[in-house]
Amino acid sequence: MPRREIVLLVSRALALLFISSALSEVTYLPAHLFSFFHYFRQNSVLLGSNFSSNYSLIVTASLVLRILAYSLAAALLWKCGPRMEGLLSPSQESQAASG
Repeated sequence: MPRREIVLLVSRALALLFISSALSEVTYLPAHLFSFFHYFRQNSVLLGSNFSSNYSLIVTASLVLRILAYSLAAALLWKCGPRMEGLLSPSQESQAASG
């Protein structure tokens, strides 16, 4: 099996791992959104925002960012361009120079 095919296979396997991680994180999204909107509705004009709504917003935003990061990583790995191929399998010259 040529090196290019092995790198493509590993890249696609990693992409599937990131896709499954992103889908797993998506399952938590409804609960976090429900929590955020619950605490957001409890905000008062006199008291301002409370800790729970701010915390829930931060947790929900970080969850969305994680989903986006996993999706971006999966897309980059699935395409497996020359840059990704160089990252996953350095050329023989660079291995000989460093070793």
